[in-house]
Amino acid sequence: MLMPDPSSKFLRVALLAVALCGASVAAAQDATYLSAREAAKNGQLNKVEQLYPQLKQHELVPYVESWLLKPQLNTDAPEIQAFLKKYDGERPAELLRADWIRAQAKQGNWMLVAQQGALMLQPEPDVQCYSLLPRINNGDSAAKEQGRMLWATGADSPEACQALFDAMWSNGDLKASDGWLRARRQVALNKPGQARQTLTVMRVNVNDAAGGLDSVLNRPVIYLERVGTPNDDTQKELVTLALVRMARTEPTSTLSAIKRFGSGLDRAQQEYVWGIIAWQLGIQHSPEALDAVKRSGTVVLPDDAEAWRVRVALRSQDWGLVKKTIEAMPEPMISSPEWVYWLGRAYKAQGRDSAADEQFQKIAGQPNFYGVLATEELGQRAKLPTQAKPTTPEEIRAVEKQPGIRRALAMYRLDLRPEGVKEWSWALRGMSDRQLLAAAEVAQKNQIIDRSISAADRTKDEHNYRLRFPTPYADKIMPHSDRQNLDKAWVYGLMRQESRFVTNAKSNVGAAGLMQVMPATGKWVANKLGVKLAPGDLHNPDTNVMLGTTYMRLVLESLDNHPVLASAAYNAGPGRARKWRDVKPLEGAIYAETIPFSETRDYVKKVMSNAVFYQTVMTGSSPSLKIMLGTIGPKSSQSSGMPDLP
Repeated sequence: MLMPDPSSKFLRVALLAVALCGASVAAAQDATYLSAREAAKNGQLNKVEQLYPQLKQHELVPYVESWLLKPQLNTDAPEIQAFLKKYDGERPAELLRADWIRAQAKQGNWMLVAQQGALMLQPEPDVQCYSLLPRINNGDSAAKEQGRMLWATGADSPEACQALFDAMWSNGDLKASDGWLRARRQVALNKPGQARQTLTVMRVNVNDAAGGLDSVLNRPVIYLERVGTPNDDTQKELVTLALVRMARTEPTSTLSAIKRFGSGLDRAQQEYVWGIIAWQLGIQHSPEALDAVKRSGTVVLPDDAEAWRVRVALRSQDWGLVKKTIEAMPEPMISSPEWVYWLGRAYKAQGRDSAADEQFQKIAGQPNFYGVLATEELGQRAKLPTQAKPTTPEEIRAVEKQPGIRRALAMYRLDLRPEGVKEWSWALRGMSDRQLLAAAEVAQKNQIIDRSISAADRTKDEHNYRLRFPTPYADKIMPHSDRQNLDKAWVYGLMRQESRFVTNAKSNVGAAGLMQVMPATGKWVANKLGVKLAPGDLHNPDTNVMLGTTYMRLVLESLDNHPVLASAAYNAGPGRARKWRDVKPLEGAIYAETIPFSETRDYVKKVMSNAVFYQTVMTGSSPSLKIMLGTIGPKSSQSSGMPDLP
């Protein structure tokens, strides 16, 4: 029998027909899955059951099977056990197990809850609390320690955790001092409702002639006036809470309040209040913040307050106070790159060069803002690690076959991006460097650049920085960068931080596209360019990059041509970037570290370190981050004429 010539028109048509048929079947199955998903959301499990036979070969069939098992969650059905065994270690099993634990906890089946809780890989807080409760009641010391850690964070606790905390209180695993510290922390974090729950668990009487807890949380100034000098330990704690509550909104007024009402407090209580005052005044860049930091001693504060004690000292360039404050930080905070770096700088300012170098060596070479700066302090420049050998077709195919990767790609295909991100992240758990690099290649091949970056970013020993710092849309980005006379590495560094190159990215405040251009900003820039915007244009890569790079150039020119100021302006608006300067020249790294908005502070540091690596990837030459950061000039009363558009 003669085989057709592979190059023949007949075979090409036949192959095309097969491909089209396969695509048609896949599209039909995708539509069926979306219908089943919608039915499950609406509780129409009969419809899901009808559609299930058509989806047995679909990548996302485990989710369909899990929906069909929902009615059995109140039982110990063997079908659930079989599902968990079949998909052991995969995200569909994790989600169903979590729902099973929740249902069984409400049924009071604590033996099953404890058994299944021990098998959870990344439990949500409520599931963790459900799982710890039976163990704590059985005297499990490890569970008690985990429970105490949950309590100490002061973070939002779901209702499920209240039963856990009640049990710990009844068992004597929590003391009154633990409760007051947690409530104090929650009020400092502006979570008065959580503080109320904490004091309910403690079962203490928080009512007094001055109005008690209600007055403390809602009318702290009036409460302080009524109490005057506290007359017992409970009232001392309530006065402390009132001062902390007041400090969150009126730190300047609290300066006089603590001098009037703080004399009756213990030293640790006074220092805590001073620490919260310092935090809030520091965010305002108030000159009075420095004295408040000094008065706060070394009392342990919430992480943000701890950080602002250092930032206030940095802004004042009081290196002795920088050193003292960082050295008093708790673990693991003191080991984070920013505080390792600034402690090194404090040692260096005091002439302790060997101690400084020891600090810098801890983080030198890390691919982050402070890792780059530490490398430069040691007299070197950031450099790319040795390029990993290329991934093989076999390595890529092996990753492509992994169920979690296939599910994530299917979710992206169906435009279920938030679910795809979670599935992708789950699939990367436990991967070797070679597998991560292969996963990055798979994502790039499927044009999911943000997931490619997320995989490449995780490698520990073998690296590919061209995957970590990719340069997509070069045909659009390069010409617009040249037209605006912008540093391409800076443009790419900013875009990587803005959108991770997701063209249809949209923030919760409306910023859109590759450069996350706000609608008002886009309209203003378009008017300056004489361009009329049509609906959806902000998601068009060419239009988005044109508007974004033009805006970058305009804010750069309005802010001393300084990329740090312009980066801050791009995220938070030119007015804020100008306001955050000092009355005296300020080192660029200190300006970045003392930006009041946590999002903008993190953003500026990442944009600038991204720019270093992009220039190194694109040119092979490593720039100096310290030179790029430069010095931020003092505040000026002159207006730039730029509208305050983020």
